[in-house]
Amino acid sequence: MTETTEPGGSDATPEPAAAPTAADVPLVAQRAITAPATVDRAARTVEVVWSTGARARNFVPALGLITEELEMSPNAVRMEALRSGRAPVLDTHRRGGARDVLGRVTAARLERGRGYATLQFSTAADVEPVWQRIADGTLRAVSVGYRVHRYEPRPDPATGETVHRAVDWEPFEISVVPVPVDRDAAVRGEAPQGAPAIAIEPALPDEEPPMPETTPAEPAAAPSAPPAASPSTAPFQETTVTTSPAPTTPPEPTRAAPAPAVPAIDLEAVRAEAERAAAERIASYEPVLAAARGLLAADTIDALRQAAIRERVSPEVLRGRLWDAFTQTQTSRPTLPARPETGPGHDDPAQILDAMAEALAARAMPGYQPQGSGRHAEFMGWRPSDMIGELLRARGARSVPRNPTLLAERAFHTSSDFPLLLAAAANKMLLAAYQPAQPTYRQIFLRRDFRDFKPHRHLRIGDFPTLLPLAENGEIQVGTMSESQEIVLLQTFARRIRVTRPMLVNDDLGAFTDFAAAIGRRVAEFENATAYNLLNSANGDGPTLTTGSAPVFATGAARANKASTGTVLDTTTIGAGRTAIMKQRTLDGLPISMGQTMRLLVGPNLELAARQATVVVQANEIGKANVFAGFVQPVIEPLIQANRWYLFSDPVAAPVYVYGYLNGAEGPQVTTGPVQGADGVEVSVIFDFGVGAIDWRGAWFNPGT
Repeated sequence: MTETTEPGGSDATPEPAAAPTAADVPLVAQRAITAPATVDRAARTVEVVWSTGARARNFVPALGLITEELEMSPNAVRMEALRSGRAPVLDTHRRGGARDVLGRVTAARLERGRGYATLQFSTAADVEPVWQRIADGTLRAVSVGYRVHRYEPRPDPATGETVHRAVDWEPFEISVVPVPVDRDAAVRGEAPQGAPAIAIEPALPDEEPPMPETTPAEPAAAPSAPPAASPSTAPFQETTVTTSPAPTTPPEPTRAAPAPAVPAIDLEAVRAEAERAAAERIASYEPVLAAARGLLAADTIDALRQAAIRERVSPEVLRGRLWDAFTQTQTSRPTLPARPETGPGHDDPAQILDAMAEALAARAMPGYQPQGSGRHAEFMGWRPSDMIGELLRARGARSVPRNPTLLAERAFHTSSDFPLLLAAAANKMLLAAYQPAQPTYRQIFLRRDFRDFKPHRHLRIGDFPTLLPLAENGEIQVGTMSESQEIVLLQTFARRIRVTRPMLVNDDLGAFTDFAAAIGRRVAEFENATAYNLLNSANGDGPTLTTGSAPVFATGAARANKASTGTVLDTTTIGAGRTAIMKQRTLDGLPISMGQTMRLLVGPNLELAARQATVVVQANEIGKANVFAGFVQPVIEPLIQANRWYLFSDPVAAPVYVYGYLNGAEGPQVTTGPVQGADGVEVSVIFDFGVGAIDWRGAWFNPGT
């Protein structure tokens, strides 16, 4: 901004110069204030141009001070927010409270490289002064609030500087402002008839209008000339004087020195330069203000910001004022106000992270029961970007950005807690869905966990030597323990999903929460399917065992645990199967122990027959009683094919099939890691699970009819 210098600079008292005529000085007119033609007082609406994409200086934290230009084509502008009917009309981009909202955007469109919108203002008393200024034409400037999703840097051949063109951006609010960055962003209104071509915009409260620079000079003496007109009577004429010393001989009274030519002034260029300088200075305040947030009250910071804009101070002066305000608060109040405590560790980052994970799980899974103190309710409505900022503050970060794009970048730093938040939320949702699922295979398979990924051999019934009598003063005899040749392997299954930077910028974790909520149930179903794929192999005979080189179920003398011909399911055939199991012998030649209960495994086709054969019947005759009721339990599994049915002993007493996890870690585990070559986090679900057959003695198979 150029400064105006007042005339003066000599000890001699200047005499007034002859008043220049109207032909010597150009006329500068002032625009008349008229109501915009688009104002509808009854509906309290007005149409505005909210952007023309004009090039301007802008401060972007990730890039610094840049020259920014907005692409106004429909492919570049995301108009959903402005067209939703919920976009607010704000007072100078302030979002500190409800009173900052003046109204809403009722319609928005793009047309010939400009953005147009219809604004409707509230009837509230505190909005009325602003509305009246707009309605009578006093307040015309508007500005758009927006998020830039992608820039394209381009060199400007004319100036040689780099212009960052926003080719993917999203307007989300329109503000009424005293000084716009885009000079053509204003209330739409027709110019009054006969308006002059050259005009000066009304002076604004935060910035004084630029004035043309004048040269200080001393007036020439004119003793016999009449007094010149006072400047107050000719407000738009400039008085020009010379710096020459007073002459010894007065000039002729009838001759006046010719007035010097007044150079033409480009008011638009002066105004544009002033606006650019003001925008740069105001943008430089933001990093200083961001460092003070969390230390000072929001209204204090806003008041200091407005004072700095009004007084046009430097960022260093503003920083000093903020520090003085913080020192005063510490002097008058020794300790900062503590937030209400709900239990120990309320401000512990680990507790905050756990509460946020509970909130994500509760929001994604209907019926989820959060654990802990209930603090998760505080974060139920929070967006992912809000959670990232709060975690940064909990770790002591002094400058936490508010821009979702910058928060998304901070989320993927190595020191960020965001990957831990994703892992905790995924674990909670996964286990909440996994634990209630009870796959039926667990009722007939014995659980035996794995220590590592090496091949495992499990003891069978009779592998431990039989006890022998100990004679008086006799010696305890040494026995040998046979080792099973059946090998069971532990396998790793995994799946992953990526949480990327665009997902966080768009505040969209839907894909992640859907994945985490569904994967628990899917893992349980996967376990069940894996177990029954093994059991159904070889048309139901099961896998081939190393011992005897035969499948689990066979009709020969080596097995004798399969019906030679398939039969219907009833109490008679159940009795035949039970008898066949009781005739089996351990490695030591002893009858096997079947346990107190047996499991009758059938598919959907035989569910009715299985329940009829095992249901308790109140009979008045012994011959009509259900002899298997109570100790034969039906297990209905849709994966059992056709009319096959199995009879299994208690798996603890006589295991046939086994399953297990790595080191007892039941269920899937969640891990997180960076995405190679991109900003993001990979959430991986790893599941270590193994199933296998180790014996044939404790079961019976009937192919059915």
